[in-house]
Amino acid sequence: MEKEAFFDMSYGLYIITSKFEDEFAGCIVNTVVQATSEDKPKLVVIVNKENTTNEVMKKSKKVNISILSNKADMLLIGKFGFRNSKEFDKLKDTEYILGTNNIPIVTEKVVSYVEANIIEEIDTGTHTVFILEATNSKKISCEEPLTYKYYHEVIKGKTPPKASSFSR
Repeated sequence: MEKEAFFDMSYGLYIITSKFEDEFAGCIVNTVVQATSEDKPKLVVIVNKENTTNEVMKKSKKVNISILSNKADMLLIGKFGFRNSKEFDKLKDTEYILGTNNIPIVTEKVVSYVEANIIEEIDTGTHTVFILEATNSKKISCEEPLTYKYYHEVIKGKTPPKASSFSR
């Protein structure tokens, strides 16, 4: 099988955040998909099971998604994509607001955000597929959304081992 074929699929880059009691976690994901747009829109997000954010999402049943702009830099991407929430304060020196669900929403170098409730979880081995129901959303910038292709070709970013698209 030629795994390079999967690199031709279109992806974006997103910061997802979740909070349960005093435990906050956030990470970068490249797999967020709108499943429906009627009434209460449904989305799908996929998170590695080794990621602290996965653990916090399962406890809180809530998640916020910040859609990164192509102005996002490696400082922001590295903070959320290559560091562990248990060992590093990802919100320090990061622009954010509190969502209506009391979970921080990263607003720095972001085009839009979505707040959502987790309504279903599917175990896929190494990752969890979370089915979400949107509760709130807002467009905050007219910048272009950051694509995974732009991240690799222009920003020259790497893929962390916990990403769903990581290939050894």
